[in-house]
Amino acid sequence: MMIVNQDEIKYQNKVVFERLEIAKNFKRAPKVFFEDEACFLFLSKGDFNFRTPDKLLSFSQGDGMLAKCGNYFIEGNPYGINPPQTVTVVGAFFYPEIVKKFFENDLSLEIFIKPITVSKVHIDILLKHFIENLNYLLDNPSVVDDNIIINKQKELLILLSKSENSTSISEFINSLFSPFEYNFREIIEKNIYSDLTIQELAYLCNMSEATFKRKFDSIYNQSPAKYIQFKKLSRAKQLLKTHSNTIANVAYDCGFSTPSSFNKSFKKNFGLTPTEYRMS
Repeated sequence: MMIVNQDEIKYQNKVVFERLEIAKNFKRAPKVFFEDEACFLFLSKGDFNFRTPDKLLSFSQGDGMLAKCGNYFIEGNPYGINPPQTVTVVGAFFYPEIVKKFFENDLSLEIFIKPITVSKVHIDILLKHFIENLNYLLDNPSVVDDNIIINKQKELLILLSKSENSTSISEFINSLFSPFEYNFREIIEKNIYSDLTIQELAYLCNMSEATFKRKFDSIYNQSPAKYIQFKKLSRAKQLLKTHSNTIANVAYDCGFSTPSSFNKSFKKNFGLTPTEYRMS
């Protein structure tokens, strides 16, 4: 991922507001967050996909996104696109040890009602004005001090809590920083026909690759590589029965990175190329 331009505002040596322009010449990259903070992003130019452990979301110019702590991927264009498109996002980052101090007088820890993972945010007139003001501050960092930063973070959190229809600011903040427990099997099944590598699947599961493989084997009684390949090829055989599907489309629909890798894997397992199987 190539950064074309970057503007930052820091508080206590942590990036709290940022404007980032990146070249979308990458296939897949880990989230551009800094720690396990929550994040609000506004897409002011371009588009991208955002992969969570259990879904793939598409964002385009004018969309907002709210993401709590977790492991995610940003997905752009395949390699080789020339010249690369660029994407510009304006972001705010919320760190639990900082945010909870902002509301220490009226923030009580309580069980949140609405779990937050990653969601699209409707950009209403108030959020639109906030983003315009934030762009001004990013353009003029010399006018920014700690009081402005604190007030802007509090303002944005209140606006987002209303956007999410939270019953209180405390409920909203706690939902941001309470880790969401994903079901391991659900993560696998939701991504079975993607082109994610084993290492990338492990990342989404918040595990090392070795731990992921042990966990996978204990549930499926098979290695992840063999199980996933079997599922992809089984789906491919079904899709090949429909002649309206091109071989390339079948390959991509089943999560193979290229038609050639699909052809090679299919022939190795069944003794026929996909075209030969379709005609047999």
